[in-house]
Amino acid sequence: MDRTPHRRQRISQTERVENTQRKLIDAALQLLHEEGFKGATLQAIARKAQVSLGALQHHFKTRDALMERLVQEITEPLSAQGSIWPDRALPLPERAHDFVQRAWKNVFCTPHYQAAWSLFLGCKPSSALFAHINAQRVQVDHGFYAQFLQTFPEITEHHPHPQGVAITVFAAFRGAGVLELFDVTTTEREAFLGTLADTIAQAGQIAST
Repeated sequence: MDRTPHRRQRISQTERVENTQRKLIDAALQLLHEEGFKGATLQAIARKAQVSLGALQHHFKTRDALMERLVQEITEPLSAQGSIWPDRALPLPERAHDFVQRAWKNVFCTPHYQAAWSLFLGCKPSSALFAHINAQRVQVDHGFYAQFLQTFPEITEHHPHPQGVAITVFAAFRGAGVLELFDVTTTEREAFLGTLADTIAQAGQIAST
């Protein structure tokens, strides 16, 4: 019988840093969702994450630095490598439906996205942070539009205003995501998602004469 004691698996310094940052990010997002921008102070985030204020500031020197990281975290699924993009080999109607469901599930209906609006609206008095977040927004928007039209090349081929379609789809998602802060019925939600998928599919079809 092997009586050699099991050694505790050693965690690398990189893993420890990543784990601590993950705790801080999750705590900040939860506070933004529950208490808004004013409630998400560094002290409150440190308490929520069960780390010292000094440890928090070791990873994120300022509140603005942490908030900027949160925006990156929330928008990551929208990137070209993100989780919302369907298989381009799918037929157009199925691809549109899959995309809408993925985008809704992974981004726009999540508590993290709702927390983001607390951040966006709450940081307006901080001109430096607001300017940085707005610059990130522009970058994310343009990346989304480009990836959307690559995923649905039929829209570029057949619609007279493909960029307008991409902008409209993103705006519709954002608006519906904000409404999730209130009471939205399942019927209303499903009607929105179904109509948006149909709109995308129709935009990629040859117009009838």
